[in-house]
Amino acid sequence: MNRKLMVTLGLAFFLLPLVLVQGVQAQNGNLAGTVVDIETGNPLLSVIVEVSGGGGTSQTAQTTSNGRFSFSLPAGNYSVILTGIGYAPMRVDGVGVTAGATSDDTYQMSSRSFLLNPVVITASRRQEKTLDAPASVAVVSAETIETSVAATPVEHVRTLPGVDMVQTGLTQSNVVARGFNNVFSGALLTIVDNRYAHVPSLRLNAHNMVPTNDLDIERIEVSLGPGAALYGPNASNGVLHMITKSPIDHPGTSFSLGGGERSVFLGSFRHATAVNDRFGFKVSGQYMQGDDWEHTDVTEAAARAQALMVDPNTRIGLRDFNAERWSGEARFDYRGDDGSELILSGGLNNLGSSVELTGIGAGQIKDWQYKYLQARYLRGRFFAQAFVNGSDAGESFILNVGDSIVDRSRMYAVQIQHGFDTGDRQSFTYGIDWQKTDPRTNGTVTGRNEADDTINEIGVYVHSETELSSMIDLVTAIRVDDHNRLDDLNFSPRAALVVHPDDNNTVRFTFNRSFDTPTTNNLFLDRLAGVVPLPDGTSFPVRVLGVPENGFSFPTCAGGFQSLCMRTPSAPTVELPADATLAWDALIAAFAPASLAPLLPNPGTAVNTILRRFSQEGAAAGDPFPLDQLGPGAISPIEPTISNTFEVGYKGVIGNRVVLAADAYATHTEDFIGPLRVETPTVFLDPATTAAYVSSQLAPLVGAGLVTQAEVQALIAGLASVPIGTVSPTENPNQDLLLTYRNFGNINLWGADLSLQVLATDQLTLKGTFSFVNDDCFDGNDDGVEDCAGTGDIALNAPKIKGSVSARWNDARSGVTLDGRVRFTDSFPMNSGIFVGTVESYAVVDISASYKVPWAPGVRLSVTASNLFDNLHNEFVGAPALGRLVLGRINYSF
Repeated sequence: MNRKLMVTLGLAFFLLPLVLVQGVQAQNGNLAGTVVDIETGNPLLSVIVEVSGGGGTSQTAQTTSNGRFSFSLPAGNYSVILTGIGYAPMRVDGVGVTAGATSDDTYQMSSRSFLLNPVVITASRRQEKTLDAPASVAVVSAETIETSVAATPVEHVRTLPGVDMVQTGLTQSNVVARGFNNVFSGALLTIVDNRYAHVPSLRLNAHNMVPTNDLDIERIEVSLGPGAALYGPNASNGVLHMITKSPIDHPGTSFSLGGGERSVFLGSFRHATAVNDRFGFKVSGQYMQGDDWEHTDVTEAAARAQALMVDPNTRIGLRDFNAERWSGEARFDYRGDDGSELILSGGLNNLGSSVELTGIGAGQIKDWQYKYLQARYLRGRFFAQAFVNGSDAGESFILNVGDSIVDRSRMYAVQIQHGFDTGDRQSFTYGIDWQKTDPRTNGTVTGRNEADDTINEIGVYVHSETELSSMIDLVTAIRVDDHNRLDDLNFSPRAALVVHPDDNNTVRFTFNRSFDTPTTNNLFLDRLAGVVPLPDGTSFPVRVLGVPENGFSFPTCAGGFQSLCMRTPSAPTVELPADATLAWDALIAAFAPASLAPLLPNPGTAVNTILRRFSQEGAAAGDPFPLDQLGPGAISPIEPTISNTFEVGYKGVIGNRVVLAADAYATHTEDFIGPLRVETPTVFLDPATTAAYVSSQLAPLVGAGLVTQAEVQALIAGLASVPIGTVSPTENPNQDLLLTYRNFGNINLWGADLSLQVLATDQLTLKGTFSFVNDDCFDGNDDGVEDCAGTGDIALNAPKIKGSVSARWNDARSGVTLDGRVRFTDSFPMNSGIFVGTVESYAVVDISASYKVPWAPGVRLSVTASNLFDNLHNEFVGAPALGRLVLGRINYSF
């Protein structure tokens, strides 16, 4: 071998390893990043960074003083796991490494203090930490929403302190804070991205009509206590605020498919594109269907049986227990060089099929659509928005009468807010709100009031925050509102002392005055709600009416029971004395054999008259007209409900692992607007004196064996069971059984809300909530007796005691999240519209499990079992008994 060849081979021998190394290195890429605090943006030192994946590769490093880390890795997809002292562990899957390239991202970690004391905007309509807020605020995070499966987003607030949520179906619910719930409730101001979310003319918080889906929610905030000083009317008990994700800050695509028991199917998507750091857009949508729990309303079923004899195709009582809905939303964001932001959004929800409770009975919803358009502009502390909400009831109808519901109502709103600081210790925020509610019901809801039922409201406010010292802040506000249907202006002052002994503890002393204005229904409702059939083929219509401008008054008639007048089905236009014996001859002809009629002449004063009052609960028990000797009372024109609330609250972060919150409050409410009540008594024969008279008249025949005692008793029962006439007001001159509203007297409510959150370890979080109020039934007619089954008193329609305990295990490394909770609700009386009765206490267990799949980046598997042990229970009178519901879901995000 020549020398030249030997030299060449020798060089090759020594250079080959270098070439091989270079070849291996050429197949590698770099995975680098910067770890920062999500709140401050500061780089984090000594965070342990672990990468795994890429065919079993696993490496670990620590961040440097500038928060940097870097790995040289084979091409592939990796999971990045970050752990740091005082910070919540996090895991990011699907981080790609390309051969010869560098992947460099910023990773934002949340400190424990940030998790325990997050930023909120609802209490003061600007950003602040929860410890600094002048009200008690609870937050449901995006992570909590992501790891549990729910049919509607509002289900995530079920166990927050002070929140009263009742479920009346798969997607139907009523949510308030600190009581005074109703079957058709709008008591808790509900907003989505600062836009009112209720159905316009009805002011109903129909949460299954909100187009927003879980994939698009950044967080949900619930602020307890009156919020009228900033939000205006109808925020007396608090504000529920759903905040959605910006397409610029949260780009990407997500899909979700799920299903489970009761043939439930859930599907949703979200796609957001950030064209650059100034412009982005997103679209989202969802579809849901399932078999709802079933319920039989006996009054409705009886009406259907009677209607079928006339019309085999009648809609009366024709319930569709298939629940179905779909929705979609779109949003465009633009951010200017000057820090301004313009946001345009719109959405549509179609409630294809649902059974919804109303004050006059259940309604069958068919393709009811809710839609909105919204424009927002922000620059510094200037905020302006305009939105329009619309409703179209589709083919919906009232089940107990079959009548269509027409609702094409609109709400238009404009809000402008600005703020400025004077020095370092004084800040002002001021604004103006205008809204117009335009019911369009084609006479099916507002009836004779259709031509004059528009409501205009305008309010102005000033909000002040003063730093009295390094430890004490003074928060004050005043708001003035005008309502075109009310004579007087409404004033809403607010004052709060917020004391910070240190950075981790806050004590609040607050006073708020708030008001709830009459709704469209309170003022203009006018429709048939049902009928009570009579043995002779006639019937008593059941009508719901808003309170007219001059209220309701009841005429007097000499010779009538309590000097009252009545109107009968046979003579509805004639005022007669409320004397049941006026119908004696007709009743004898209907119930007694012709041979007995001469022996049963009109008894005159020998048989007394009594009053009864129609009741849905009584109907369910076989007695639709329970005894109620209380005569009708005049009803004054409706006034706004005024509430004055004093509250003392504490919230503290202890040892950077515990959050304790305690709030005690006392509210004095004047002119409380009650729910729909039956206000017109019905005239009947007194059973006792009827029995005495008939028995004495027929005694000789019984003794002779010509008539049996059973026949006599059947005759007595028939005579005493027939409603004779209605004690009707002058303003509704017919025999209708009338349901309407009224202002009640003063109500004094006090209570407390407690919550505890413990970060036991970096993985385990324990929570507990407890709420208490002093009473669940209030003496509204000042008779010294609390009887919420009657018409004069006010039911809280919520429990005196409720609470929950939960445990959550969230292991970022494994991607496993486990959640379990027990919730308890005490029994309570209910009186809302025609639904009167008692809701029995119940306790249920809910569990959830979620798995973030490491080998399939962006994939999360979740399952939730609500009411795990299938404890059948009713959460409202008139609603179905609820059992277990197990739902599973797979999410894919990229």
